[in-house]
Amino acid sequence: MKLIQGAVAILAVVALPVVAPAKEAQTLDELVRQYDSSRCQECHPEIYGQWEQSLHAKPMLGPIGRTLATFQGYVNSRDTELKKSREVAPSTKEFLKPCVECHLPQMMDASDKVADEIAKAIVDGDEEVLAKLQITCIVCHNRNAIIRKFRDGNPRPDVIYGPKHVGPHGDAVFTSAAKSEMLRDTVFCAQCHQGPNVQHYDEPMWCTSTFDSHQQFYVPMGGTESCQECHMKKEGGHRFPPNYQDSAQTSKHLREWIDLNLTAIAYRMKPDAKNFIPMVVINSEVVSRIGHRFPDGCPSPNRVTLDFKVSTKDGKELFKDTKVYMPQHKLGYDDNTMVYAANRKLTLMRDTSLQPFVPRKESIEVKLPDGVEEVVVEATLTFRQLPGIPEAEFPIHKVTRQVSLKR
Repeated sequence: MKLIQGAVAILAVVALPVVAPAKEAQTLDELVRQYDSSRCQECHPEIYGQWEQSLHAKPMLGPIGRTLATFQGYVNSRDTELKKSREVAPSTKEFLKPCVECHLPQMMDASDKVADEIAKAIVDGDEEVLAKLQITCIVCHNRNAIIRKFRDGNPRPDVIYGPKHVGPHGDAVFTSAAKSEMLRDTVFCAQCHQGPNVQHYDEPMWCTSTFDSHQQFYVPMGGTESCQECHMKKEGGHRFPPNYQDSAQTSKHLREWIDLNLTAIAYRMKPDAKNFIPMVVINSEVVSRIGHRFPDGCPSPNRVTLDFKVSTKDGKELFKDTKVYMPQHKLGYDDNTMVYAANRKLTLMRDTSLQPFVPRKESIEVKLPDGVEEVVVEATLTFRQLPGIPEAEFPIHKVTRQVSLKR
């Protein structure tokens, strides 16, 4: 009898309906409509308002158009350094896959014609069109909500997935809500914030590696918080800060999570029996408690800089130097840069980025001119998302020390 009951149970499982995949969008407008989540704001106005302020709402443009510029470089390279791509991946959809799997995953549910439209909008810099292409509520809470598909199956087209609610859902399309524990897990965010795996593309890519850094540095060093705990629960919500369009907010968060310690002493070094050399010795320590490597990302100018300056009391500059913290590609090593774009920066020469809880220490000796006995030492820590562009540079700390040779 028990065997019969078991067989019936197995048959019942097999008899569950199989959900067909969503229809492939044939036009750009159709794709936008399929993933439009504007109706979500009716019941979730606060969350929707937060999302509108996030970079998820403009994944094809990015802050100050930076993502668009990277896309343009990639698409245009199809006729230059990546010209063989037309033989290997004739369709635009396949060519764009390494980028859009994160920036616009729903494009993989569209036709080749739609991919061509998107590529044209990228090349033309058509922000009106690209602004409609977003990582919407439906992308995260339906399309990408199920990670372990062999265990849990594909996401159902009528279900919204979340970490809590189960039951009816007041929407004409997504009529039910189901619980997905993985939405609480760091690996959920890693679907995109790990970047593409370099081994799995015809043209290898190396983009963001925050998930690797979180797992291999932050957790082993004793860190316990997930992506969601840091980027959503602590004043973030569905803004997912930092948002590089908000300078004050970005600087505030970086000040909270990165420390700068500075000491400076002046003394007279005696190299021989007769002479004295007036010196200032500067020691600095930068410690990040961010849960992953910082900075990181696909467009490579990202860097944290520590700028040192030694001046006389009346402001005359005696010395300056800059230390750069970033993952660095071998082709850009000489001037602290990294080759631009993910498909060109596959090999790292060195990594001077700020890893969680790992102090970055500097020690600098500055010889003082004759007659100068008192100086001001300044150390300024700055995140430069796009060096030289004021709206893309975010001050973190500025520390000043006055030192004197007088006793």
